[in-house]
Amino acid sequence: MSRLWSPAGGVPDHPPPFGVWVGDRRPEPVPTPPKAPTQREAPAAVAPGALFTTLGSAPPAPPGPAPWRRSVALLLIAGTLAATMVAGSVVAVVDRLGASTPPRPGRVAAPSLATLNAAIARGESFLDGLYKPLGRAGAVQSEYYGLPIRVWFSGHRSWVLLGQADPVGCPAADCPPPTRIRSLESTYDTEAYELTFATPTTPEGLRLRAEVDWAAGGGRYRVSVTALAFDDPATAAEVWLDDQRLGSFQPGPLAARQPPLRRSFPARQVGHLRSFRFTIRHATQLAWLHAVSRKDEPRTAALARFMLAAGFVPGRDLRAAIFGRGRDAPRDFSYRHEPFLDAYGDCELEPPASPMAYPYRSKACLGNVQPYLLAARYDTLLPAIEALQALNRGEAPDSAYRDRSALLPMVTTSAGRTADELEGRFDRLGFGIPRCTPLGCDRERASALRTFSFGMLETVLGYGSGQVGRRQYADAVANLALRVQVGDDGVVRAADRVAYRPALRGGFLSYWNRDRRYLKPSGVVQAVADRFNMPPEYLGLRPTDSETSFDAYAFLALYRCARYKVGCKLVGAASP
Repeated sequence: MSRLWSPAGGVPDHPPPFGVWVGDRRPEPVPTPPKAPTQREAPAAVAPGALFTTLGSAPPAPPGPAPWRRSVALLLIAGTLAATMVAGSVVAVVDRLGASTPPRPGRVAAPSLATLNAAIARGESFLDGLYKPLGRAGAVQSEYYGLPIRVWFSGHRSWVLLGQADPVGCPAADCPPPTRIRSLESTYDTEAYELTFATPTTPEGLRLRAEVDWAAGGGRYRVSVTALAFDDPATAAEVWLDDQRLGSFQPGPLAARQPPLRRSFPARQVGHLRSFRFTIRHATQLAWLHAVSRKDEPRTAALARFMLAAGFVPGRDLRAAIFGRGRDAPRDFSYRHEPFLDAYGDCELEPPASPMAYPYRSKACLGNVQPYLLAARYDTLLPAIEALQALNRGEAPDSAYRDRSALLPMVTTSAGRTADELEGRFDRLGFGIPRCTPLGCDRERASALRTFSFGMLETVLGYGSGQVGRRQYADAVANLALRVQVGDDGVVRAADRVAYRPALRGGFLSYWNRDRRYLKPSGVVQAVADRFNMPPEYLGLRPTDSETSFDAYAFLALYRCARYKVGCKLVGAASP
């Protein structure tokens, strides 16, 4: 096991293992990224085995938040918005009218075709591993890679999945969550957690220690699960890692003496680490659009089958624009939450759960989406998507449409004006597009979703509409995308640590700081929203996910098409 060295106590006499430092060796305004450690060559990816979907009955779909939690959420959100709306309006006016405009970024070299091809291939591999078939039900796209432990309690004939929200054997409205997770250890190449699973008769029926050694040797990682306590005498416990059976534990006072369950896998065989959690709006719709663009008919059919059965229309998504689609949607589709034209259908519909997966309920659904849409007036994401939709429909860059971020109802904007404002945001931050709230814009980190949507907008305007001056922004975003992608070495660089996580190869950081290191979102609004999360499924490092990587992949595919006229079928109508 490797050990991290920190320069806080001075520079040691010998270099750290693998050349990896945590923190900065000396205080500098802009620290130099550490040298990437060298890992052994991993064998070629092995296709994961067939999914096990026949044991037991599917648990019910997770219910929405309890009424009292929803009321508290509404009060907190409404109070936050009411207290900051006036201040936010002033901030917005000052930001647009009174702030000094920094110089535009200097010219940067455009990435080579070979570099783009390699990055796009890595991104596809990352996304392919998160595709989750569900047998006859179809398929979904998991949100992220983690440690998806589920338990089959044979005596009760029931599954319990880590992080699920529906209670097990508890009819009351204030039941404790059926699982809990507590972090025990996290180092450069290991992590460990304590997991608690409820049974229908015992709230804390089974306690496990689960750990991963990401550098187990021979180009493999190893998952180990140990029983700490098992107090439900009515059942045995069969432990699974996603679709892989690890083994069984028996109940009783001697449960902790049972040998641990261990399995090792090739470092590139990461499909067993896909989360139980999936979303329709954030990931499964994008997976369907991606499969359509690649003409992958089996995946297209499987994803569509699941969505149609749950009441969704494949392709009717507010992010369809990033794959050059959604041209028939209303101009303001991103702001629609109404019957038959709903960009936030997952807030009304309840996709079914199964023994392999369950839906995640987005925080945007609190308060029937209205607080989210109100806050979105101050953000940079929906305006960029709306502008991209207009261009995909063939409208001119100066064609006017209603500006939903304006304080007055009759104000209009255009794709070109939206791009101008986003260029100002990019210039002020200097390393991407920030997330903005009524409190103001984030000055510490750039948002991947917003930066890559901006990059697509600049690419279409710069290469498709002849606005040559915008190409420098498209080039700058392309270079950013390459720098924030987790490389083939599997090393993740965060603001406060460096870690080896081979499952994250090819993913793109969801947020990054000035040094292009992952920096988790923080702040008042984030803290309020986090109070209403579902129970956690995984507490490890999650710097990237399906949503972020689909956006990055779509941008790089569009940019490659624009710059080198290669792979244009992947971007549909967005092709310049």
